[in-house]
Amino acid sequence: MKTIILDFTDAKVKVLEHEPMQIEEMEELLYEKHGLKESSIEWMTVEELEIEDLGKEKV
Repeated sequence: MKTIILDFTDAKVKVLEHEPMQIEEMEELLYEKHGLKESSIEWMTVEELEIEDLGKEKV
């Protein structure tokens, strides 16, 4: 499994590879082991990660 983390504190996208686990275990891993703050991140767990480049758009 892979968890994709949007970390708003440092404007980074982080990927954490791990064994399948319950949500409570995942939250413990993110917040206690890795020191991330619940109010500063969004995360999603997937089996396979595919990154799609939407290209650059002139604004």
